[in-house]
Amino acid sequence: MHALELVLFLLTAVAASSILEKLLPRLSLPLVQIGLGALIALFVHTPLESGLDPELLLILFIAPLHFNESRHADSGALWENRWGIASLAAGLVFAIIVSVGCALHALLPAIPLAAALALGAAMGSTDAPAVTELTKDLRFGRRHASLLTGEAFFNDVSGTVVFQCAIAFAASGAFSLAHAGEEFVLDLFGGLIGGALMGGLAWLVLEGIRRLGIDGPTLHVTLELLLPFLIYLAAEQLHIGGVIAVVAAGMAMSLLPHRHNAQTARQKLQSKSVWETIGFVLNGVIFVILGMQLPRLLAPMADGGASDALGAISIIVVLTIILEAVRFIWIAGLDLVHHLIRERTVRGFFTASEMRETLAMAFTGAKGGITLSLMLTVPATLVTADGTPLRDMLIPIASGVILCTILLANFAVPALVPYKHEKRRSRQRTDAEIELVERVIRSIQADAHLTGSVKGEQLCADEVAADEPATAIVMKRYADRLRDLASHASKDAAASARTLADECDSLYGGIDEIADAVADLGAFGDEMPEDADGDDGGMPSLSAYFRGMQSIYRAVEDVQAQALARELDYIKEMRASGRLLPEQARTLRDDVYLQQMTL
Repeated sequence: MHALELVLFLLTAVAASSILEKLLPRLSLPLVQIGLGALIALFVHTPLESGLDPELLLILFIAPLHFNESRHADSGALWENRWGIASLAAGLVFAIIVSVGCALHALLPAIPLAAALALGAAMGSTDAPAVTELTKDLRFGRRHASLLTGEAFFNDVSGTVVFQCAIAFAASGAFSLAHAGEEFVLDLFGGLIGGALMGGLAWLVLEGIRRLGIDGPTLHVTLELLLPFLIYLAAEQLHIGGVIAVVAAGMAMSLLPHRHNAQTARQKLQSKSVWETIGFVLNGVIFVILGMQLPRLLAPMADGGASDALGAISIIVVLTIILEAVRFIWIAGLDLVHHLIRERTVRGFFTASEMRETLAMAFTGAKGGITLSLMLTVPATLVTADGTPLRDMLIPIASGVILCTILLANFAVPALVPYKHEKRRSRQRTDAEIELVERVIRSIQADAHLTGSVKGEQLCADEVAADEPATAIVMKRYADRLRDLASHASKDAAASARTLADECDSLYGGIDEIADAVADLGAFGDEMPEDADGDDGGMPSLSAYFRGMQSIYRAVEDVQAQALARELDYIKEMRASGRLLPEQARTLRDDVYLQQMTL
């Protein structure tokens, strides 16, 4: 029963966070979810108070999220930036390990250097769900976006191997460079090769099921949901990197050929919807759980008194500054090398826009679930010279740094990098979209004699049809779109859009009048229904009324389908004339296709 209550609390918190995010636009969704988790931990007793199983966090949350993201990653861009990604996933991680570890040992000499390096290793792992959630609406350059994606996929290996070696050395005093190298090779290259092979095998199984004719959207999506767990567990049995194997399998499956027909289209549509929902829930649960852990993990600082708490906060701030500074210097070096390779001048690199995006890249290295899961594996038997458990010292510091990096990513990155919708809603692009919508509305009016007309008071018996209100309803839908676009358009385009939207609203306001006239004339079918109430002025019965409403609904679908077909034609025409940019035309076409499929 306690487990069920916990699941309900987590799902409720995730749903509430989606609402609160709209009410608190300055706070990102992960930060809202962390806050809700902290509130739950303060006021509600949950089973998580006794601790969190790190392995469960990796397999239940990280594995499926990495699998889905890797299937949709731009493999060409990742390969193009492979050396930069390798530098971030290995070189930057080791730089963070050394700098953070040595700084912690200098600030707190009671913590052995090996244990301090273990905390630095945990800080080397960028949290992929955190990075995805915090940057999905921000417009980074294509190269920087690929670097962030690749770093989040592959930097777990370096940090995890060094963390395990550092903890082993702190516990036993023995260290084997050969063993550490073997673990690194097995985790990274074993995970890549093993994951790619398992991804190919999964593709063969799915293709075999499809060839047998027993495949369907429900079965296909169910198998997709099972794959990341099966691949992770198989990788663990083979002693190779589980997370890397899941990523490699997802990429391999995305690169292999797939059939394109009506059945696979339905599968993709259903798969996308299911994965989007699951991704939202899993991402949200991760951050809510993280928030639920923070009060318990940070409690030792408060228990030590104000002076101890102030000292711990100072250490957390210093380590966060060092972490972000090392990331900035490393990424700036990568960008400078890339700049020089492109044979550009050094002066061109030190521009305000370049520096802003490089600084934003530094702040996007937020820590989260993976860092926390590693720190929770620190053995309780490790103690300082005076007998203080190292776990009680390291975990609060790590939790504080996690919180600081998420806060920086929440507030600093949006101030440095523009939002994607700002690019989509530039005035020139918006004016073109307004022109497109206005042409669609005019085409609906022009086709009214074929699909439905709105005559209001001029309605007469020989002109009444069940699809009369349909034209006004569909025009109203496009009018709402015009009003949304008008706030981002130029002055003239906005005025034209609002004028046409007002006309559509006026027609839509006459629907009740039209419906009353239709009802008075008994025009819900070719003949008056047998169950009509002749004693009430010829008004049709309730069943006849519902039949009429069904006719109107079908008419709305017909008008909408015709409008969408016209919209596709206009998009093609405006793209050919240059009034719509290729990216904008593609986005608009995708929106139309989606609406057509829902019809």
